[in-house]
Amino acid sequence: MAQGWIEIRATGPGESKDLASSLLIASGSPGVQEETVDNVAGKLVSHSLWEEETREDEDTSPVRALKAYLRAGDEAALGAVRPNLSRIGWALETSFLKDTDWSEKWKKGLKPIKVKYSGFSVTVKPTWHKLKRSPGEILIDIDPGMAFGTGGHATTKMCLKSILRIVKGGLLPKGPSILDVGTGTGVLAIAAVKLGFKKAVGTDIDKVALKVARKNASLNKTKLSLSAKDLSGIPGKYDLVAANILAGELTRLSRSLNDRIKPGGFLILSGILDSEQAAIEAAFTAIGLQKAFSFNEKEWVALVFGKPAR
Repeated sequence: MAQGWIEIRATGPGESKDLASSLLIASGSPGVQEETVDNVAGKLVSHSLWEEETREDEDTSPVRALKAYLRAGDEAALGAVRPNLSRIGWALETSFLKDTDWSEKWKKGLKPIKVKYSGFSVTVKPTWHKLKRSPGEILIDIDPGMAFGTGGHATTKMCLKSILRIVKGGLLPKGPSILDVGTGTGVLAIAAVKLGFKKAVGTDIDKVALKVARKNASLNKTKLSLSAKDLSGIPGKYDLVAANILAGELTRLSRSLNDRIKPGGFLILSGILDSEQAAIEAAFTAIGLQKAFSFNEKEWVALVFGKPAR
């Protein structure tokens, strides 16, 4: 078969879309694009989906359509994922895309997004979109490559909003430091540097993600220290720690995350479904952190904790 991609279009009930997305990604798809009746967004490996604006409304569409992609010739993975999707009420159909078709389809789904808080804003855009920066606006260029998004998923946007609130509220010392756990394309760390952070460290177990993050740091003329090491291998303590990963991993890493926060510092947790919020709050307050504030968008929650000063 010629070089290209198998495009999978899966449809099923909205309440199991996250599990369906996980199954498609686990099968080898570098990303999943979500379609609903009202909007189109892209859901990627590090929770980096796209929407045009931060919104507080709920999407109540009961049926979802997900698009995923496998390399041509990987029919074995396709055959394995089909029955797994069927068990949770999802069906799929496939078509073939040439490499050139894939590139154009992927780009069309990625648009600039703006995150606002109290009169301040951060705009994240793919490199092929030309925008003029408004006064006081922070503009971030992101080249997602073929495997990663550009910052528009609710979980990422709430992290950006949390950073804006912390920084603009004067809650950190001058020239603070940030540790971004599961950095993906590096959006959070890059935003932090543009907001005045003097030290920004990003970690990700995916080496492809780190390669993309390095490129994006260069595009934005920001200095990041990037590492593939496990959190336990990252030295030092930070004024702000951000972790936009799955809730189960947040719980598993709770003490390691706490160990990386300076007294008086903050921890941003995202990648949490609203049904998981209570358990995450309990896990992190049990180790001595204090809930500072939270943001909600659709079914997602971002929690921000403060570490008491000694």
